[in-house]
Amino acid sequence: MLDPLAAIHAAPPVGGNRYGGPLSMKLKLLLTTCAALALSGCGASLPGLTTGSLFGGDSAPKAPQITNDPTTRAMQVGSTAARAQKCGFNFDPVKLKTNFLAAETPALTNPADAGKLSQIYDTAFSGISKAVANQGEGYCTAQKTRTIKEALNRHLAGDYTPTPPEPQPEEEGLFGSLSSDGSSPGVKQTLPTNNLE
Repeated sequence: MLDPLAAIHAAPPVGGNRYGGPLSMKLKLLLTTCAALALSGCGASLPGLTTGSLFGGDSAPKAPQITNDPTTRAMQVGSTAARAQKCGFNFDPVKLKTNFLAAETPALTNPADAGKLSQIYDTAFSGISKAVANQGEGYCTAQKTRTIKEALNRHLAGDYTPTPPEPQPEEEGLFGSLSSDGSSPGVKQTLPTNNLE
């Protein structure tokens, strides 16, 4: 004869598994933690991990757009003139401004905007002049002087287009600074054999 309670004893407990409840609680906690960690990668700002890279999308970073309008050109030329004057370049800033405004005014849709353009140029020139005045001789490094010289020569030749931004080194991600060869400046590799000389 069949025992009517045998089916109840053979069935797993409610909310647990065949071996008991505590294991299933640990399993649920583990699965919940794994799901939370997996989903947290979607919201993090890690450069190498994007949902596009996970699903085959285009993960290549887009180049920054350079705005080439009269306002941007006025700010570019005015700030370049101020930096060049700080670093001691021999040029006439008033003549550069006059030539810039003469070149830009015919292209304006509203001739009354020439006054605004002059004001933007003056604001950029005076703002940068004040900002770099207190920085001393350390401001004019070799790299900065080379950049200023290139931009100033272009502007003196009549090319007032904004200078493209310098490419930034690509971030290597969360653990990118850890390299196996120790060549990264932030990692000093210590080996037991380093003491042998």
